[in-house]
Amino acid sequence: MNISMQELAGEHVRIIPMDKSHIKGLFEAGNHKQIWTHLSKEIQTLEEMEALVEEALANKEHGTEFPFVITLRENDRIIGSTRFLGISPRHKGLEIGSTWLTPSVWRTPVNTECKYLLLKYCFEILNIIRVQFKTDDQNIRSQKAIERIGGVKEGVLRNHMIRKDGTFRHSVFFSVIESEWPSVKTRLESYLQRDTKAT
Repeated sequence: MNISMQELAGEHVRIIPMDKSHIKGLFEAGNHKQIWTHLSKEIQTLEEMEALVEEALANKEHGTEFPFVITLRENDRIIGSTRFLGISPRHKGLEIGSTWLTPSVWRTPVNTECKYLLLKYCFEILNIIRVQFKTDDQNIRSQKAIERIGGVKEGVLRNHMIRKDGTFRHSVFFSVIESEWPSVKTRLESYLQRDTKAT
């Protein structure tokens, strides 16, 4: 599976491969406690963001992940991050996850456009047959967002992970498969057209 793109660009965002030059911008975008409520780590210092980026880039070298930064097209300001996880060339699948956005772009077209660009790349360039999403069962906002873009709920893995506070996390799994992509694509394009007309 050759993930070699330089960037994915939409009306609102650019999605570009992560590198170490992004550490400061990621820290500034992520310096909001509410971002990390349901994520496996909480980034509070520049050094912690540096460690997060270095870990992501090491996993990229191993071929298991491909991390991105998300920027606003209008000013190139970093507003978040996302990754391809669990990359499986043999089974032509991967997961889109470890996604976070700075609160100023919550409830805007940004997340919808990001998912549209990533899914389009997965199904139309990489010829993926299954894209997976998972989230904490307590993260209702994330579950609604995944369902809104067309993710199909597959089930819940109980005690799937241990949260950073030591409690047990149940994970809710969703997916989009290749036969569903045409309808999901139409759905996302209609959302983005409506959002563009509204702004």
